[in-house]
Amino acid sequence: IDDVKPSQISEADLAAKKVLWKGEVKFLIAYYHYLLLQNYGPIVILDEAIPLNAPKEELFKPRVPYDECVSRIAQMFDNASADLPMTVKASNYGRATKVIAQALKARMYLYAASPQFNGNADMYKNFKNKDGQLLMNLTYDKNKWKTAMDECKKAIDMAHQAGAELYKYTKKGNLPEFNQAIANARNLVVDAWNKELIWGYSGWKETWADGNSIQTHVIPKGISTSSGAPYGALGATAFSADMYLTKNGLPIDEDPEFDYAHRFTVAEGDSVAVLHRNREPRFYGSIGFNRGDYLINGDTINLKMRFKEQNGTRDAGSDQLYGSYAIAKLAHPETFVSGTSNSLVAFPFPIIRLGELYLDYAEAYFEYNGTLEGDALTYFNLIRQRAGIPNVEVSYKGLPSGDKLREVIHRERTIELMFEGHMSYDYRRWLIALKEWSGMENGMIGLNSYGTTNEEYYKNARLDAQPFIFRDEQYLSPIKQDYLNVNSNLVQNPGW
Repeated sequence: IDDVKPSQISEADLAAKKVLWKGEVKFLIAYYHYLLLQNYGPIVILDEAIPLNAPKEELFKPRVPYDECVSRIAQMFDNASADLPMTVKASNYGRATKVIAQALKARMYLYAASPQFNGNADMYKNFKNKDGQLLMNLTYDKNKWKTAMDECKKAIDMAHQAGAELYKYTKKGNLPEFNQAIANARNLVVDAWNKELIWGYSGWKETWADGNSIQTHVIPKGISTSSGAPYGALGATAFSADMYLTKNGLPIDEDPEFDYAHRFTVAEGDSVAVLHRNREPRFYGSIGFNRGDYLINGDTINLKMRFKEQNGTRDAGSDQLYGSYAIAKLAHPETFVSGTSNSLVAFPFPIIRLGELYLDYAEAYFEYNGTLEGDALTYFNLIRQRAGIPNVEVSYKGLPSGDKLREVIHRERTIELMFEGHMSYDYRRWLIALKEWSGMENGMIGLNSYGTTNEEYYKNARLDAQPFIFRDEQYLSPIKQDYLNVNSNLVQNPGW
């Protein structure tokens, strides 16, 4: 960057651009370290350039203890932030800002405070470098939650200052309250660069012709006459669909007004199962289900998802929605597919949005203070209000406490951020992945997509074509053997 000379630009303007470019480079270095930390735990830190002819001990470094990694990456984000703007103009959406840097730093501290990385002696007591240096702190430190809480609040305040606010669908006015909440959920991700989005990925310019757009994979088959895309290859399981709450803001097996015992029945004169009635608006905005409405082609269609029906499973060997649930949240309602004329409405995939920061802060506040109050409770309930369900203390007839409140906070986060890439990391850092994902080795659970009648279709079935295996060693990803061969100072992650 220092060697760039001015051409059709003044020295002063070029100098300002160089400051920005250096800030963006620093940000990317911090971000790539952050991604490695998120997936591998303790990593080798490279915060300065190393000449290729440097001595072996400089080139091949050992892993740095996790807490030190967090501190040093946080400093990288701070150094980058000093040279970054608070906001960027529309033509530069997706480029780094101070808010993005702070939000990533806050999330990193939230992870660092979580059970997987905070005093997890059972899993990491023997996780050491070759010289015996421990790579994880084995003693729980409650103050890590305070640090996470403070960093999250700073990120929220900065986001507000930059103009961020929770998304509300406004293209159609005067919607009934429940329908408004459905529209909020349905359009939150796909309404490009809305005010809630702090950072989104749009580096790949998607078109229908690519065939690898997320939309070509989540839109169900049968909407187009084409034998190709949409493939209906990516869908939800019963695990995800059942996570969504009732209209009263309670889990389906805890709401006394929800007929859980008869959830697989279809009432006389109805076409929709009890399981899919009286659910929260986010369910209807995020999930496509049999005999339910699905927005596509600028219109509303009714999905028919029993075996060999228009949108249903057709055999056991190709792309289709084996779990009998489509993901509506990731398909733009105005994407048009007909088989002869296809037009994809692209959108940036959310990396960070304000709603996540609200939930980050609420979680950290609870873990440090043992309850939700003040801003933490306000932020938590703002998410629920936008979702069209009662405040948490109304749904539960008083604010839950202890493990129950933790469960409520975790579930709210899982639902709000569903299909946005968070569950895999959240379940690991909460140390619940093994418990929640066990027993799926022979197939995940969904509705019986091979059922041709309501009685056959509406029951939990093991999806033998879709096994899912999770073991203890998968809490961290393995380091590629080639890297271990090259750098003799590297140690493998536990269990691999």
